Amino acid sequence: MKRTALLTVVIAIALGLVAADFATWIQLDGAVIYSLPLVLVGALRSRAALWILAGSLIAATFLVYALQIPAGSFALNETFFVNRVLDALSLLLVAGVLHLWMRSTTTREAQSRLIEEQNEKLHAARATRRMVEVQEAERRAISSRLHDLVGQKLTALSINLNIARSHLPPDRTADVRVRLDDSLKMIEETTESIRDVMAELRPPVLDDFGLAPALRWYADEFTQRTGVDTSVVEEGQARRLAPATEHSLFRMAQNALANVVKHARADKAVMTLRTTPDSICLTVADNGDGFVPAAVPAPTQDRGWGLMIMRERAAAIGARLNIDSAPGHGTRVVVTLNEYPDDQSSSGR
Repeated sequence: MKRTALLTVVIAIALGLVAADFATWIQLDGAVIYSLPLVLVGALRSRAALWILAGSLIAATFLVYALQIPAGSFALNETFFVNRVLDALSLLLVAGVLHLWMRSTTTREAQSRLIEEQNEKLHAARATRRMVEVQEAERRAISSRLHDLVGQKLTALSINLNIARSHLPPDRTADVRVRLDDSLKMIEETTESIRDVMAELRPPVLDDFGLAPALRWYADEFTQRTGVDTSVVEEGQARRLAPATEHSLFRMAQNALANVVKHARADKAVMTLRTTPDSICLTVADNGDGFVPAAVPAPTQDRGWGLMIMRERAAAIGARLNIDSAPGHGTRVVVTLNEYPDDQSSSGR
């Protein structure tokens, strides 16, 4: 709205100059007169409007001259004509300077916006990376406390119950032994459940041996737990990555397989880990129902956060996440990371 109003004022000034008294017109310096509307149109940052106005004013210059010069008295060396030519050249010079200024300003503003957007993305990626690191630290702490507190106490309780059972009097072992056996079985099942939780929280194989062995281990665990036939295909020479990268890729594989159970109704899943000297690609594919990625609803309070979490994890390590799916054709989750950092301390792990 402001640009339109300013352009209207500029056009009015230019037309006013053209309509001015000819006697007054020819006594004024055309370049000075024309500079005012050109400078005003420069505030619009419109290069098209600038050159349209410049061309119109140059045409007006010679139109006024043609109307003022007596018939048959035209001469190229006439002072007034030469001055008009100089005015036109001055006008072109002013327009050219304004054009360069507009282009430079537009370029600087575009670069500034681009830098600002990149900084925002960088800050968001750092925040997400920090969140992932905090989550992994919390997982380590919980796993350690489960092992040190609950796990050890359950082991001690199992030992005590076994000792108590071995010291039961022969005439009172029947009913009590049944109860002790039942308690020992519950302790064993609880201990196994805690071990599973600890493995989910912080798989030792991931820290000790790397991503590929961790994926193989998890594929076996996932198959046993869910009945979905899950396998791992390795392409290229796998090698250790930075811990944050390995953890993020592993968690994304976990999330993708969790979606297979929740939504896909698949009976087979394949994780493919392809490694090249300068990139790594993790693909989780299933033969389930498939879906339309663009039609996925926004997350609500209690569901729909899986894909968003995967995208955030991918962004945190500078990876790209692509979802390839269609109804009836299964789903492929592809995570691609270029120029990934090696784990410089892998030899000491």
